[in-house]
Amino acid sequence: MSLGPILPGRLPNSFAASRLTSQIATARTEIQRLQDQLTTGQQFLVGSEDPSSALRTIILQKRLEQNQQYVANVQTDRSLLATTEDAFSVVSDSINQVKTLVLQGFGDTVSDDARQGLATEVDGVLRGIINAANTKFRGLYLFGGSASGETPFELLGSGQVRYNGDTQSLNSLIGRGVQIANNLDGVTAFNSLATVDSGDLDVALTLDTKLSNLHGGQGLNLGSVTVTVDDGTDSETLSVDLTPARTIGDVKAILEDTFSGSAVNLTVDIDPASLSGLRVTASTGTVAISDVAGSRVASDLGIESAAVATINGGDLDPRITLQSKLSDLNGGTGIGATSGNGLLISNGSKSGVVDISSAETIEDLFNELQLAGLDLATDLNDSGNGIAVSSRVSGADFSIGENNGSNATLLGIRTLTADTRLVDLNHGLGVPVSSERPLEITRRDGSVVQVDVSSAVRIQDVLDAINAVDPGNLVASLNTVGNGITLLDNSGTGPLSVASDETSQALGLAGSETGTDNTVALTGRDTAPRESQGILSLLSSISVALRNGDDQELTRLSSLLDDESSRTLQVRGELGTRLRTLDEVENRLADEEVQLNDDLSHEFDADLSEVLTAFLAYQQTLQATYQVASDSFGLSLLSFL
Repeated sequence: MSLGPILPGRLPNSFAASRLTSQIATARTEIQRLQDQLTTGQQFLVGSEDPSSALRTIILQKRLEQNQQYVANVQTDRSLLATTEDAFSVVSDSINQVKTLVLQGFGDTVSDDARQGLATEVDGVLRGIINAANTKFRGLYLFGGSASGETPFELLGSGQVRYNGDTQSLNSLIGRGVQIANNLDGVTAFNSLATVDSGDLDVALTLDTKLSNLHGGQGLNLGSVTVTVDDGTDSETLSVDLTPARTIGDVKAILEDTFSGSAVNLTVDIDPASLSGLRVTASTGTVAISDVAGSRVASDLGIESAAVATINGGDLDPRITLQSKLSDLNGGTGIGATSGNGLLISNGSKSGVVDISSAETIEDLFNELQLAGLDLATDLNDSGNGIAVSSRVSGADFSIGENNGSNATLLGIRTLTADTRLVDLNHGLGVPVSSERPLEITRRDGSVVQVDVSSAVRIQDVLDAINAVDPGNLVASLNTVGNGITLLDNSGTGPLSVASDETSQALGLAGSETGTDNTVALTGRDTAPRESQGILSLLSSISVALRNGDDQELTRLSSLLDDESSRTLQVRGELGTRLRTLDEVENRLADEEVQLNDDLSHEFDADLSEVLTAFLAYQQTLQATYQVASDSFGLSLLSFL
C-alpha cells in the first residue's frame, strides 16, 4: 500500500493525526485479514467479506457433501448386492447338484432305499437354499423385500416353504434423481409365489373416477374444449376450461354449470348403455364439442362430436384401484351375490371358505383374503386392469374355487374354468385325449356310453361332448363347490360311474357315485391346481417324486428345473449389471469430486504464496507509517520557522 505525502507548509496536527491513524488502522486490518488467511488457509471467514465467492462456495460445498453421500450410498449398496450375489450363487450350484440326483433316481433299476437316500439329499439341498435365502447382513434380511426385519423363508411340514416377505425393492440415491435397488426380493430371486391373475375386470366408469386413472392409468392432459349449443333458433359457442377437473364428476359439474343459464342446458352422465363412457345431452336442439387448438381433452374424454342431440362417448377404460367397488366390476354388473357364498380356497394343508359378503371395494376384498389365515398375498395385476392373488407357500397345490356361487369366476380368479385348456391340467402334463380312449360312462339305468373327447381343447369342449349324449338327462358341469367336473344322470337309480383310464383320471372324473338318489352328482376332483415353479417348490416336489418312484413327475420336474436354471442365470446377470452400474457411478462420482474440490479451492482456499507476499508488504507499509507518524509528531516550533 502507498503512503500519501506530507504536504508542505503548515498542516493542522488534527488532520495529520487523523490521516495517519486511518492509514495505520487500514494496514493493521489488512495484516489481520492476511494473518487469518495464513492461519486458516481460507480466503474469507464470513460471507460478507466476499459475497459472490461465498455464495459459489456454499453451492460447491453442498454439491460436494451430496457427492460424498452418494459415494457412501454406492459403497453400502455394493456391499449389500455383493453379499446378495454370494448368497444367491448357492442356487445355481444346487440346481446342478439336484439335476444329478434326479438322473440317478430315474428308472426301474433304482431301489427304493436308493430313492429314499436321494430324496434325503434333495431335502438337504432344500435346507441349504433356505439358509442362503435367509441371509442377514448389516441387520437386514437380504431377500425379504421391504420386510427386511423378518425372516423371509420358513420351512413348514412336508417340505413346504412359506415366504413371509413382499415384492418391494429398497432403493437408494446414487446421483441427482438416480435411484438403484440394493436388494433382491424373495419372489424375484426364488420365484416363490404361485399367482392367479384375474385379467381385465372391466371396471365401470363412475363420477368418482379420477381422470388420472383413465385409459388404463395413462390419464389425460387437461385443457379447454369448445362447446356449441343450438336450439334451432339461437346458437351459443363457449370455450370451457376443464383444467380444474380431477374426477369425472368435476367434468360433469363444469360442463353443466357453464350452460346453466343458457337457452340450451346440458346434462352430463355416465352412458347407461356401456357404463364406460360419458353421455352429453342437450335439453333442446343439438350440442357439438371440439378441441381448441393445441388441446386433445375432448378427444381423450371421448366426447368430441359434430352437432347431435346426444353425444355417446367412447370407452375411457378406467384403471382398477384399491378403491374400485366390487359392484363396478365386469362393466358394472359386479361379482354376483356374496352372502352365503364366497371363495373356497385350498393352499397346501390349509383350506377354507373366505366370506367376502362385507367387502365393498377391492381393498376390502384384499383384507378379507389376507386375514383368512391361508398364506395369501394380494395385489393389483401388472396390467392395472385386474387383481392378482398369490400363494406364499412353495411345494404346495393352490386352488380357488366357488362355494355355491359365482364370485371366484366373476373375480377372474377361479383356477378351473370352462375356458381352461386341457394341456394345462395336472401341472402341465395335460390330458391324453384320443379317439381310441373315449370316456366310458355307466349310467344309472345300467347303459354304457362312449364319449369321444379326442377333439376337445378346453374343459368346455369336454362338457359339451358329454351333454350332447342325452341332453338334459346326462348333464356335465363345473363343480358348484370347489373345482372339477360334475356329472348328473336321471336315467335311473343305479350307480353312476366313469371307467378309470388315463383320460378320465387326467380329467379327474374316474370314480363312482353308488347311491340310489339320482339328484346326487358324481363329483370329479380338481386337476388344475396352481404351484410355484421356483427352486424351492421344485426341490420339494422332486423329493416327493423320488420317494414315490414317480418317473413321469420327475420328467416334468426335470424340465422345469432347466427353466429355473435359465431364470436364475438371468437374475444373477441382473445383479451383475447393478454391481457394474455401481462401479461406473463411483468412478464418475470420484471424477466429479476432483473437479468440485478444484472449483472449491479456487473460490475458497487462499493462495499462501500470494497471501505471504501481501502480508510482508503490509508489514513494511505499517512500519513506514509508524516512522512517518513518529517523525511528524516529533516536530518542534523551530521546525516551522
